[in-house]
Amino acid sequence: MGYPIPSKSAKSFARRDTRKPQNPGLIFDRFAPDWSSEANLKKDGLEEVCEASKSADRDLLAAWVLRWRKSAESVNAVVFPARTDWRFIPGLGRKGPLEVGFTFHRYGFPVLPGSSVKGIARAYAAVVESLDETNLDFLRVFGRAPRSGQDQSLAQSGYAVFLDAIPTAPPKLELDVMTPHFPRYYKGETTPTDDQNPIPIYFLTVAPKTEFLFAVGWRGQLDEEGRRLRDLAKGWLVKGLAELGAGAKTSAGYGYFLEIEEAEDTSTSKPAPVRVTHPTQPVEAALSAPLNWRKGTVREYRPDRGWGYLTDAETGEELRFERDAIEEKGWSPGKKAPVTYAVQEREGKWAVVRVRKR
Repeated sequence: MGYPIPSKSAKSFARRDTRKPQNPGLIFDRFAPDWSSEANLKKDGLEEVCEASKSADRDLLAAWVLRWRKSAESVNAVVFPARTDWRFIPGLGRKGPLEVGFTFHRYGFPVLPGSSVKGIARAYAAVVESLDETNLDFLRVFGRAPRSGQDQSLAQSGYAVFLDAIPTAPPKLELDVMTPHFPRYYKGETTPTDDQNPIPIYFLTVAPKTEFLFAVGWRGQLDEEGRRLRDLAKGWLVKGLAELGAGAKTSAGYGYFLEIEEAEDTSTSKPAPVRVTHPTQPVEAALSAPLNWRKGTVREYRPDRGWGYLTDAETGEELRFERDAIEEKGWSPGKKAPVTYAVQEREGKWAVVRVRKR
């Protein structure tokens, strides 16, 4: 005997592509083959996860973003997008079928849990600004958990609410590798000698320039003081993302985020339109606007971080450019390299969208 299901669920099931799995999270967590026997099998399996991310369900993500915005609005959150400066690895240390982990939402998209987002903001306030629970602003934002032996009545909930950080468009997943040179030493079998063969360990990353939405809400009264504290929490988070990073391997340059536009206060404005590209629209549609070509000189380029700065030949103005703007793929412009670059007006500001050799 069959049971009826909602029409939207039935239509989504009928539209699925049985030849291409659309949920990389399920492949990674539930349908992984036995990748433990050979390194190549593990690499092949992770590449399968990356391939599945290319056919992720955009409509599902769009609906998720709408619900997420509603949740942000319900807690009077200030919402802001931030873009990964380079690769990002959420959940590398979590348990899973492999020796390396990755945090997927059940919809199959990478996600940074709200607890981690809160931890980044708290770490910045504590480590960089040297604040603790003796500071009233810190206490009201983050609350307090009594330490061992302390009176439990000292426990206090923080007023700030940190939502999960979610992508605005289906992210591209990329394969990366780390190669421990003394595998037997790390297993506790012997000393670190040069006769040991390095064994590459493959892992998943979120590609550079991937945009995520962050939100900081306030559960208390949102008066002038409440807004000040909420904005203070948001400022700690923005600085933490830019200076401390998120996820794993931050000391190697992974996981740093840059805020890309003014924040949206959901307590005073309607939710902004969902910023998910429809499958029928080209991702580079923004480049259809006229380009303004100029001459300049590269001041600095960081291939490890995926960005650089150039100086305009006429005005002396210094402009930032991203790796994606470089036309000749594989070319790493050196210091003082003469270039021709194109700028385009975006949201009232000039942005470098093309860089080529001169």
